[in-house]
Amino acid sequence: MTFAHFFRRRAVRHGIVWLLVFGICEVLSPPSQGSHLKVFGRQYSLALLSVTALAIYVHYWLLTHLLEQRRYALYAVATVATLLAGGALLLLVEHVDEVNFVHFRMSDAKAPVSWAFRLGEGAGNVLFGLIMATIARYVRRGIVSHFQMQKMRALQLETELSLLKAQVNQHFLFNTLNNLYGLSLAAPDQMPEALLQLAGLMRYQLDSSRQSAVTVGTEAEYLANYIGLEKLRLRHNTQVEFTVDLPRPEQPLAPLLLLPLVENCFKHAIGPSGENTIHIHLTQSDVGLTLRTGNSIPPHFRATPSGLGLPTLRARLAQYYPGKRHRLDIKATDTFYATNLQLVL
Repeated sequence: MTFAHFFRRRAVRHGIVWLLVFGICEVLSPPSQGSHLKVFGRQYSLALLSVTALAIYVHYWLLTHLLEQRRYALYAVATVATLLAGGALLLLVEHVDEVNFVHFRMSDAKAPVSWAFRLGEGAGNVLFGLIMATIARYVRRGIVSHFQMQKMRALQLETELSLLKAQVNQHFLFNTLNNLYGLSLAAPDQMPEALLQLAGLMRYQLDSSRQSAVTVGTEAEYLANYIGLEKLRLRHNTQVEFTVDLPRPEQPLAPLLLLPLVENCFKHAIGPSGENTIHIHLTQSDVGLTLRTGNSIPPHFRATPSGLGLPTLRARLAQYYPGKRHRLDIKATDTFYATNLQLVL
């Protein structure tokens, strides 16, 4: 059994705490009996701590089974009974042997003290212990709950990110298969090359989906391969401009984060007649990464519902680059569609 497993046992933890409390009582004990608060002597410590410990564990049971179950009246009665029983035990111990505990009167008072007052003194000592133990219980519970909530939140985020990655993979494959179908009708001789490029893209998809981050350079290379695959099916009336300026390609980046905006360019810009233009610019600075895309919109184009593309992108941006670490601007007119994504890496 390791020390960590040994320490997790409740009896061991509580035993260590009581030893610390006993040591503190010994350190704080006044050197003489002249103090107004008579806190001294090993007999005192053992007697008072034993009775108080018993009352504390009884009170813990009351908290769990009465107070936290909203049985307030029964809890109040049981707590008062516990205090009186603890005071009576201390009074009994003091009659058996001279054991001093915290007194609520002047030490030089010579007037006789009734048993009821001494019972109240004992109950007051026990009440102080209950208050301190209850505060410690709920402070510890609050700390444990805080860390548990953090752990649950981290697991939730990890699950959400896994689902989002799965959605990205399915969305990409669906669009690419549609593109290959169009290519098989328009230029079947280019299908072997397209299938090889698709295999490379899917391999990258599978590898990156297992990682929390890739590099800016590998993501740019992936985009270049994707654009090359898309260009195989384009008509001669479509011009594609793709530029990359990455002075630090080794910087980490969330995988498959740029693809949805590039996909939209090819989804919206393809028209049977007229000039179609697509502009994709990926630049890197000391601050972060910027992806600017723009594409013409053919006449009589009717946009279909966005589906998973942009909603998934916004969700992943919020997860990977929350708050001011990202900015996504979209401008759409009847003839042109432009996006500007800025990331603080």
